[in-house]
Amino acid sequence: MVLIKTAPYGDWKSSITAEAATAGSRVLTSPRVCPETGRSFFLEQRGDGTTGIAEITPDGPEHILAEEYSASTTVYEYGGLAYTPVPGGLMRIIFSDSRRQSLNLLDVDDGTVETLVQSSTLRYADFDCHPEIWDDIPDHSWVLAIEEDHADHPTPDGVENRVVAINLATRKIQRLLEGADFYSYPRFSPDGTEIAWLQWNHPNMPFTGVQLYMAEFNEMDGSVSDVRLVAGDEDDSIAEPRWSPDGDLFFGSDKSGYRQLCRIRNGQRDRILLPGLEKAEFGDAHGRVGCQSYVFLTENTIVAAPVSNGEYQLVLIDLSTQDWTPLDLPLVDHSMDCLAAQSSSSLIAIGSGCTTPLGVYTIDILDDFSAEATLVRSSSSHHHLPETIFSIPQPIRFTTLKEPHREVHGFFFPPHNPRFVAPPEEGELPPLIVNVHGGGLPTMHASPGLDMMVQYFTSRGYAYLALNCTGSSGHGKAYRDAIFGNWGELDQEDAAEAVEYLAWSGRIDRNRVGIEGVGAGAFSVLCCLAWNPHIFAGGVCTAAVSDVRALGERTHKLESRYVERLLGLRGKTEDEKETLFRARSPLYHAQRITPPLLLVHGDGDTVAPVEQSEEIQRRVEKLGGDVRLVVLEGEGHIFARADSRLTQLVETEKWFRKTLLGRA
Repeated sequence: MVLIKTAPYGDWKSSITAEAATAGSRVLTSPRVCPETGRSFFLEQRGDGTTGIAEITPDGPEHILAEEYSASTTVYEYGGLAYTPVPGGLMRIIFSDSRRQSLNLLDVDDGTVETLVQSSTLRYADFDCHPEIWDDIPDHSWVLAIEEDHADHPTPDGVENRVVAINLATRKIQRLLEGADFYSYPRFSPDGTEIAWLQWNHPNMPFTGVQLYMAEFNEMDGSVSDVRLVAGDEDDSIAEPRWSPDGDLFFGSDKSGYRQLCRIRNGQRDRILLPGLEKAEFGDAHGRVGCQSYVFLTENTIVAAPVSNGEYQLVLIDLSTQDWTPLDLPLVDHSMDCLAAQSSSSLIAIGSGCTTPLGVYTIDILDDFSAEATLVRSSSSHHHLPETIFSIPQPIRFTTLKEPHREVHGFFFPPHNPRFVAPPEEGELPPLIVNVHGGGLPTMHASPGLDMMVQYFTSRGYAYLALNCTGSSGHGKAYRDAIFGNWGELDQEDAAEAVEYLAWSGRIDRNRVGIEGVGAGAFSVLCCLAWNPHIFAGGVCTAAVSDVRALGERTHKLESRYVERLLGLRGKTEDEKETLFRARSPLYHAQRITPPLLLVHGDGDTVAPVEQSEEIQRRVEKLGGDVRLVVLEGEGHIFARADSRLTQLVETEKWFRKTLLGRA
């Protein structure tokens, strides 16, 4: 029998420790299968921030990469696919190592690593092997990759990106494509005679104005010819191209308003019509390269992870009939690089449920089209917690009162702990923490999958809102693009109205509301604290953006021109641009930031440099505000080390206990 105790919201004792929510929460990503041997692999982040390669064996996952190496890349700063298995003879894996600044070849069975390239200026990612690789024959030893060159001019304008072909027999690297600002997803056709890839130019982003090209590939010298544009324009952005086993080229296109599956067959383009999924989005489209969110089991069968209103599902698609079947699995988040085909009836999937942590699963498709999943690895296997401790997210959707009237989405997590209740006689309502997601500036989204840091707070008696404000992906093109020209306005207005909506519905205490965010989300936090200080009692910014002009001047190449679109700078005079910069940058409105502010920043952040936090700290401090800055040594925009994530969480809880609960 569980003894239920009474305690104020925020003071509940929880079995979810800070260590369990951080050190015990591993990042799992990028499942891949060698097409020749069927051997299966995935990437697993280690506690020190490095990334290992794990092989799925009958006895469980086995790490095959020595700890002095890390399968990681910083191409486009956000990284992405850092490795791929190489078919042909020896079982080898080509991988990047951002720590050692190298491109390497791992012999899986003896564990030896050969360095192919050692360079402080060259980065590699997004690999794809020729379908007929032979160990010692140059004509059949090609691996496609993205190469990023920081050599001549390491400023955003000087960094060059290319598609290259790496010859594993000669160890030479052949430049195939250059001249565009960005490339991604170079992929061989099933017979190796053609390649496809994506490219785009400033000021477009991976989800705007991306184009799909094809070309003939010459195996003899690794050259390309007959380059041709096959899809994509300013109003039709292309994502995640993939060849079917019989040679059709598939991709995601948002021409319809939602990113839908399309294909090119015999030179003709058509859309895969899936009734009931017209408003779901297929295919990855963000700053991380090389993701797989749909895979072919056969030439007529696809398993995909479409997202609708921020929530994912796995579906089985029959291309011959264009019918689809949902796979009945308790998983709701398959973001990023999550799928790999094993056979005509099995695959590897990475995902999380509302009460189950991120995990690697092998999934068998049965004759009746049901699915049987087997857990291979859990992201939090060191901390066994009962599912009853977890808060179940509630999707919310409301229409704003302010014009332009618009629907706003999110996931509300009520406070929950089976061992505690709040004192009923006091009529107390819970404090609320609002999270404004970051990632790719404002154009990613939050999902309802289990997040241990969220549950850390809900199990202590806080309510939590994961807000998918205007500009978020996963809700259609119009919702995402509505932020263009309105960044710093609609996002912070959405957060303020979300608080009013939850207070009106009786779910939170409107006088005890905090707000947090990372990167672009932290920018929205600063805007909220400046323009709605009466709504928020305190804020926490991780990797803050406080000066949008400085962000455009000092950030990395991928996002260096994105501010133009977010602020609507096209066609404006220099004076008009300067006015907008100052109007939207919280740095110039620091006198309005009266709620206490905590800043956490890595000193190695190349996306939002630490100066962004240092400047706002100085301004608020000079004006007599309550502000604190925690700088994490050696960390970038996304904290890799477990100790850094632990510091972030502990400091955040202290801040909200002080500002929302009035506790020291």
